[in-house]
Amino acid sequence: MHYPFLITRSLHIIMPMNNTELNKYDSDQVKMMNENCIVVDKNDKIIGFDSKINCHINEGKLHRAFSVLLFNSNDELLIQQRAAKKITFPSIWANSCCSHPLYLEDEKNEIEGARIAAKRKMEQELGINKQNINIQKLHFITKMHYKARADRKWIEHEIDYIFVIKDNLKTNPNANEIEQTRYINKEELEHFFKNAERNGDKIGPWFRLIKDNFLEKIWENIDNLENIADNKLHNMGEC
Repeated sequence: MHYPFLITRSLHIIMPMNNTELNKYDSDQVKMMNENCIVVDKNDKIIGFDSKINCHINEGKLHRAFSVLLFNSNDELLIQQRAAKKITFPSIWANSCCSHPLYLEDEKNEIEGARIAAKRKMEQELGINKQNINIQKLHFITKMHYKARADRKWIEHEIDYIFVIKDNLKTNPNANEIEQTRYINKEELEHFFKNAERNGDKIGPWFRLIKDNFLEKIWENIDNLENIADNKLHNMGEC
């Protein structure tokens, strides 16, 4: 697939915003934006690292991410509305948990590293006791490469590892990260997507890609997820 953008190996630091501009954002969110993402090439090979700020500002830098889809025993999917305090894509609806593996030794190892990062963020974001998260139940499904702009300043350019977990896990969402959550079945999700614009609900572009390309198959195989895992990198282009 032809990409209308350039993937670069350059890791020089760009700081197009000054401290005054950063001060308008929530301090906890700014702190997390200084964490180092894993910068990769189009084949998902590590070429370095850079801060979340630099990976998401202007044209961004291609980096690893993950998306978790958490289902309960009724086969309902947990969705979340991101907090208004989020710097990128504030107040939009997304899948259960989504973030980034960091440039840490235990999170750099492709699938296993992304799985470790997913467990970390399920605790930090959804407030799930890490002792209750069985990391082996985080089934890797596939990964996708996409690019999507939030606004003139912020962008996502990611290789997103998609995980599915089916478990009844008690959540206590972090208000700094999440506005609200709800469990939703397949029919309700279809209705939600269909009526989102009319109801004033914004949906994250990565969640739309997951829903349009993978979610139907996931729901059909929710109790046999090992049957649908692949080793592909799906190129979604710019959306």
